[in-house]
Amino acid sequence: MSAANAVSSGTAPANPIAFDPSMHLTPEEGREYWDRYVTGDWWGLRTLLHNWGIDFNLDYFSETASNVSGGKDTFSGFAKNSGQVWAYTDQALFGVDLDFNKLIGWEGGSFEFYVTKRTGNNLGNLQNPNTVQLIQEVWGRGQTWRITSMWFKQTLLNDTFEIKAGLMNMSQEFGGYYAFPFENLTFTAGITGNVAGYSMFTWPVSQWGTDFQWNATKDLSFRIGLFAFNNYWISNQYYLRVDNPGGTTGAIVPFEIDWKPKLNIFGQKLPGEWVLGAFGNTNHTETTGAFKSVLNGAPGAARFLGSTFTGDWGVYGSIWQQITTVPESEPEGPSDGKEMQGKQMANGAVQRPTKRGLSAFFGTIWLDPRTSFQEGQIFTGLYYWGPWSKRPYDSVGIATGWNRISGSVRNAERAYINSHPGSGFDVQNNEFVEEIFYSFDVFHGANIQPDLQWIINPGGIHNATNEVVLGIQLSVPL
Repeated sequence: MSAANAVSSGTAPANPIAFDPSMHLTPEEGREYWDRYVTGDWWGLRTLLHNWGIDFNLDYFSETASNVSGGKDTFSGFAKNSGQVWAYTDQALFGVDLDFNKLIGWEGGSFEFYVTKRTGNNLGNLQNPNTVQLIQEVWGRGQTWRITSMWFKQTLLNDTFEIKAGLMNMSQEFGGYYAFPFENLTFTAGITGNVAGYSMFTWPVSQWGTDFQWNATKDLSFRIGLFAFNNYWISNQYYLRVDNPGGTTGAIVPFEIDWKPKLNIFGQKLPGEWVLGAFGNTNHTETTGAFKSVLNGAPGAARFLGSTFTGDWGVYGSIWQQITTVPESEPEGPSDGKEMQGKQMANGAVQRPTKRGLSAFFGTIWLDPRTSFQEGQIFTGLYYWGPWSKRPYDSVGIATGWNRISGSVRNAERAYINSHPGSGFDVQNNEFVEEIFYSFDVFHGANIQPDLQWIINPGGIHNATNEVVLGIQLSVPL
């Protein structure tokens, strides 16, 4: 794991000390920091490398899910149940962060390089109907090796401006990427890529682009990006290529306002992150929402799919706010009362630095109704990190979410059903998702997390049997 930009998934913030990526660690601080990673400080080598400006990233994360009920209906247009009632998927991550100031005296310069490998399957692919959002979020974007990030960043004028360029993940850069370790994709980071993944590609996919950030104050920043749009990046054939393959059909321009206040709540100044953003895509071959639905490929459905468009757009917002912390008389736990470096997760999100206590979160996104399959999403929930003073690294969360299928998709499905009676298709509408979990810290930052999902109207189909899913996540920061 990188001290500068630690990467994991599904765990609470792990660092036991306040941490600045540019800081020099004493041997004692290094042992304390790296104690939250299974392989530790490598007999002092990890701290030595960090002080030279080199931080290695190693991480393993897996998700298992089993449907207790549901997922065995007979709707056409969805993957049929194979008889298998469980699925396993995982991700391994390898990478390095370089601090050029420490390495060669280049002030404000840094470099990041991550490679990921995903394997397995998502439970929804083995059921009928499939769900709107993935039951196991870490499965997405193909089971293959990918260069997930390879970028250079330069800060200017005492960190007032930041310029980043290279292979980047758009929904990590733009999309309200606070994160909590839920298993259903509805509640995980990268709200843009999770819902508008045909336009704003999500982790672990990267693409060439640039990101400019102005830190207007210590709490308020403005960001704008420019990314080449090319569907080849989301194919498994992209593999480990670093060039720009043919087929670029437009550009994506996202804009975001980030406010990171410390609000006075119950007499405590508590951190939060409030995000408002939008994006536009000039892709001149963008397809309709119906083309992205199960109608695509159905017998006789071609005339209901519509034509292509030039471009699409979306708007989004999210709030994460800590609302309680432990009383001063109680042990503060791993942070010692100080903020900690956020921990990056398997989907590219940075988990917010936080003391022990309760946090609330909310997110929503709305997309171009012509081109979107899912036009909207709203979710909210609560997360408590360090619920017990004697188990300060455990966490618990509960969330509820709403996924809405685009009106253009519903109209196309109704027209197809009317012209093909007895086809077995149904109109998709709203899917509701509930999830609760408890994460047990078991060994030096490694944790096991059982969770329970209740999916109402899976696939957005009112007549579908509601699903109950048991899951287990395993996170091993190495």
